[in-house]
Amino acid sequence: MNKLMAICAVLVLVLCSQSVALEPDELLAIHKAQLDAMNAHDLDTMMSYWADDSIYFLVSQPPPVPKAYVRAGFGARFTARPDFRMTEGRTFAAENVVVEEAMTMYTDVATGIEVTIPHISIYDFEGDKIKKVTSYNDRFSSMVALGQIPAPEMPDLVPTIVVPDPEPTGLSPMEADVELVARWQNHDAAQMAKMCHADFMVFAGPLGTKLDRVAMTAMNELYYQAFPDIQLETIRRIDLGDGWVLTELLTKGTHQGSFMNVPASGYLAGIRVVWFTRYNADGLVTEQSFYYDNLTLINQLTTAPYLLDGIWITTVPTPIGNLILTTTYVAQDAAHTQYSGSLEEINPMPLLVDIYPDADPNPKWAGAQAVQIGRDRYEATFLGYSRKTVESDVGQMVEIVGLFTIKANFEVIGPNFIYGSGAGYYYMPEQDANGDGFPDEGQEPVAIIPWGWTSNRLIHMSEATQ
Repeated sequence: MNKLMAICAVLVLVLCSQSVALEPDELLAIHKAQLDAMNAHDLDTMMSYWADDSIYFLVSQPPPVPKAYVRAGFGARFTARPDFRMTEGRTFAAENVVVEEAMTMYTDVATGIEVTIPHISIYDFEGDKIKKVTSYNDRFSSMVALGQIPAPEMPDLVPTIVVPDPEPTGLSPMEADVELVARWQNHDAAQMAKMCHADFMVFAGPLGTKLDRVAMTAMNELYYQAFPDIQLETIRRIDLGDGWVLTELLTKGTHQGSFMNVPASGYLAGIRVVWFTRYNADGLVTEQSFYYDNLTLINQLTTAPYLLDGIWITTVPTPIGNLILTTTYVAQDAAHTQYSGSLEEINPMPLLVDIYPDADPNPKWAGAQAVQIGRDRYEATFLGYSRKTVESDVGQMVEIVGLFTIKANFEVIGPNFIYGSGAGYYYMPEQDANGDGFPDEGQEPVAIIPWGWTSNRLIHMSEATQ
């Protein structure tokens, strides 16, 4: 097997590799050692617990960044904020994951103001190394503390309904969490309140305060009034034991009513949210924390979504260098929610020689179809073909030696930047028995390979920037 074939084989085998799961106490010990190194500003020791290909996703400031950026970022924090530290908060481990709810604290050197930032961070492990950290916090509150923006005017949290008494569900914590999300989806604040224990308390991260079941009922009504079509999409749900459940969610809703004194804009809003919830033996919520970035939300309510239309230069990191493509998206509807796309590889690479050894180096892309699934978020399907040129009695012909689809999710992070990830599904020509150019229904791909990429919009460049 030549070098390129070996690279492709590694890509395929990555999907099949599984790391040995550590016991919860082992995960907690590694997390504690990493935290201690962070608080000691010992960057070398801190980063030694991170895998070489690890990433850090600060949800309030996407996209995810690799280990080198994490190291540089924390190094800059340690220099600029000599007393930067993190408290040892509530921490759980399960399923190769550590979840911490804690406080990041530092003194702003310029003003002398001490800033406290509550957060929830999720550490995904691969073996004994940190593979990914996903952290939820609120930038708005720290900016208010530093006097950079005024504090929002909170409405009186008085519900419009009589808050009903709790009604036990008898569900397990995981089942109860599914039920809680379902009741929230139904926009029924009374049914939500029935799942909350009489002594229920919630820490609202974006508000930096605790709310009882009455105030939380009013808060839910506020969300429903401001976003009448708001819905939740569950990203993942983790049973942490002792009644605790961690739930990552995506929200999507149209801003049709006033929210935190921001008048209705008609803009689609969508943010990531995390719930950290404890259920008792009756299937009732006894305590909960939730976090999202208020600054992201306010920005979405006051600015129009980014448009996907235009030409994008896409960079795909591979083991043998960056693959560069050009992608052009054209809206298919007036609302700009559905797009067709055309693609072309600028520097074709023989990345798939192990799957299609006879193929010419330049694949043919049929194009892409993208559908908006949230604020600046899209789901897309790309279709392409591996081909080879053959001689025949009538001259040269092009033979299809493979076909592939890329299933992708991507987000327009800024006016001119996209972050995306997905997987390629690769098929042999005989898996298109009817010859219509698509894999036949029910066919399993011969290989599945994960891909990630970034795209930059092609914009007019003045002479000064050329």
